[in-house]
Amino acid sequence: MKTKITAEKIAKLAKVSPSTVSRALNPDQAWRISRTKREEIRLLSGQYGLQSRSARRAGAFLKTFRVALLLGSMERDLSQGQNLLIRHLCDRLQASGYILELIRVDFSPQKLVASVKNILKSKEADVYVIGGGLLNGQSLEFLHKISSRLILRLNAHSVHNPYPEFHWLSYFIRDDRETIREALHSIPRSMLSRLVYFGRNNSSSQAKIAAIRSCGAGLGHDFSAMPSVLFGGNDDIPCSRYYRIARRSVIENYDRLSGFSAFFCSGQSAYALYDELVARGRRPGKDFYMITYEWKSPLSPLPDDGINYICYDLDAESDRLCEQIFSLIDDPTPHTEVFRPVFIPAQKPAVKI
Repeated sequence: MKTKITAEKIAKLAKVSPSTVSRALNPDQAWRISRTKREEIRLLSGQYGLQSRSARRAGAFLKTFRVALLLGSMERDLSQGQNLLIRHLCDRLQASGYILELIRVDFSPQKLVASVKNILKSKEADVYVIGGGLLNGQSLEFLHKISSRLILRLNAHSVHNPYPEFHWLSYFIRDDRETIREALHSIPRSMLSRLVYFGRNNSSSQAKIAAIRSCGAGLGHDFSAMPSVLFGGNDDIPCSRYYRIARRSVIENYDRLSGFSAFFCSGQSAYALYDELVARGRRPGKDFYMITYEWKSPLSPLPDDGINYICYDLDAESDRLCEQIFSLIDDPTPHTEVFRPVFIPAQKPAVKI
């Protein structure tokens, strides 16, 4: 019986990564690879019978690959930065002959399994991308019945593999720990002693607080007693009301917040706090220092202000996710991709002449 050749085997022979093999065999991406290495990969692929995706799609009888992105709250996911990632992901997949499907899943404990069972009844996709690690063990087992190509997108704070018993899972991990350490290291030590967390009162903030404490310990700082000012509860806050609710929380808690000089914030809450501090005469970079999370995309440039960003490059992230999807199509062997955000210091104000 003839052994099936995979992109990983060609990659080992050419001493490159599987994603490099995929790019070399993709007419839209081949220009990124040096001519010498590109020709070597194509020669090996022809010798062992590995076809490019475009060649596999050339005949009308061949299938079109379908990628399903499972979303918990379409209203939120399509309006808070993720929409830009999905847009770029769709463009990349479509350029390579793939179809991106958005599937609404109710992640509440009462309806989660029922939602996944409904997916089982429909025509399955070739790859499932599941956001936020929101599925439980039972629903993961259900999905495994129809596909071994499952990618869990996670934010890593301490554990890279939360489901070790499910060895067939692949992971796409946003690991911001090194970036948090870089951001904390940039704050003057005199300000670090007065650090507070300000943001939404939800599980995401709790995970970020735990990460800050852990990363601070690695830098020799004890943030175990770092205070926090939280607002909003676990309810979803519409984008149109987020700033207003955060600003009201700042005003209500200003007497307490004014005693701090370093602020770690969650998302858009930083802008409400920043505006109130500046309105009361405090100067960014001198009287206070602020760090927050933000999305980065050519369609959504970063504001030019005094805030320091832990920044997710959405185009780069979707490129990496696409490469992982392409690799799983070629070879279902599970593997993990780790994507690190970048730290972007505050812009210095322009000098007026």
